[in-house]
Amino acid sequence: MSSATDTSHSPHAHHPPAAAPASAARDAEEVPGPTDGPVASLRRLRADPLNRFGELAREHGPVVRIARWPVSAFLVTEPEAIADALVSGHRAYAKGAVRRRGRAGSRETVVQPLALLLGQGLLTSAGDVHRRQRRLMQPLFHKQRIAGYADAFASIAADTAAGWDDGQLLDLHAEMTRMTLAIIARTLFDVDLDSRVVDVVRTALDETMPAARRAPMPGFSTVERLPLPGARRRRASRDALDQVVLDLIAQRRAAGATGADLLSLLLSARDADTGAPMDDAQVRDEALTLLLAGHETTANALSWTFHLLGDAAEVRAVLQAELDEVLGDRLPTIDDLPRLPYTGAVFQESMRLFPPVWAMGRHLVEDRDVAGYRLPAGSTLVFSQWVVHRDARWWSEPDRFDPTRWLQPPDTEADAARSTPPRPRFAYFPFGAGPRQCIGNTLAVTEGIMALATLARHWTFAPVPGRVVTPQPLVTLRPRNGLPMTARRRP
Repeated sequence: MSSATDTSHSPHAHHPPAAAPASAARDAEEVPGPTDGPVASLRRLRADPLNRFGELAREHGPVVRIARWPVSAFLVTEPEAIADALVSGHRAYAKGAVRRRGRAGSRETVVQPLALLLGQGLLTSAGDVHRRQRRLMQPLFHKQRIAGYADAFASIAADTAAGWDDGQLLDLHAEMTRMTLAIIARTLFDVDLDSRVVDVVRTALDETMPAARRAPMPGFSTVERLPLPGARRRRASRDALDQVVLDLIAQRRAAGATGADLLSLLLSARDADTGAPMDDAQVRDEALTLLLAGHETTANALSWTFHLLGDAAEVRAVLQAELDEVLGDRLPTIDDLPRLPYTGAVFQESMRLFPPVWAMGRHLVEDRDVAGYRLPAGSTLVFSQWVVHRDARWWSEPDRFDPTRWLQPPDTEADAARSTPPRPRFAYFPFGAGPRQCIGNTLAVTEGIMALATLARHWTFAPVPGRVVTPQPLVTLRPRNGLPMTARRRP
């Protein structure tokens, strides 16, 4: 797929009739699904999950059975059901996918794909551990603190662009990755990472992401322990990354850990009941979670934003006019954000079409009515931002890159004329929601808009003729094989 105008992924508006009310929920065995056999169906799903999820939603409606063995798994694309899972009924759901059914009286095996790299950090932990760590880390992400980071967002983006030449062919995804990693290191860890450390971080993530996608498959943990080349590379990259983070921890301990950055906060924290400090292993897990997950999603969002702008001359013109009027030749500040509504809309629309996290998984801890079906405990549910964000029930011309849709209410007269119904809250959920909503969502959006404004003031990026850019659905949605674009300095 070369651009967002490719309509092959978009669910059509012709869904089956709405599911029955919860009081008349149908049995899980009645959930529709593919008829090409379990092996063939899973092979198609693994080969091209983006296209396949869209096809399944179009063909079968808001709940689709995607697997029976080794677990029951369902694709759910109904916004009300997503709201139940993430917010109103979240206690009936738990993070992660079930790898296999438990025998009678036993527990299922639940897998968190990124736990392979991140251990029990905020992104992968559950229960009391997750609640304790979220309370501890929440102060780092208050709006006032994020506002204090804004100048660093702009200055690091400007430093990145200072290394470009007019007409230079760049891997823009690599450039955005280095930039956002530097931003996270500076703002949350109060360090500047040298090139060696950057290489270690990126190698660990590049080695782990493809493997994490396979983590829910039976036998994965056994294969990871074997002396196979891929498994050995992953272990080596994780060991190198561990050493980098443990060195940072040791340096901060030696300095007294008195700062206001993440490491200092984690090292000085004490258990409310016992007064015990957090051990280095837990500090390591939390530091890695924010160092890796914190820059990966924003790098992807910015990469896809410039990809979309490359083929959208009219959108570029409106964006540049707003930046010229508001900023002129200076860097943006946090006070400029309310005066840059179109810039923010461009970033939001990019995350609609290319959500940095393209799908998320939960499993049921009790029997639950989901969009008209009674699904059993232990079922794995997949909620796909990629599919829901492109659902023609909620988005007029869903594959079109149209930032103006964010500058007006969703139930305007124009939408009414196109027979588009009012848009549900969970027709758009790039950062999830509820108790497990991404803790850094405000930081990521602020960082993304500030970096976009800084770079787009003086630069445009042209696609390479004939080069097809394809999304790679790992844990996050990256451009496969990078994003080559030609940098052009604005006159």
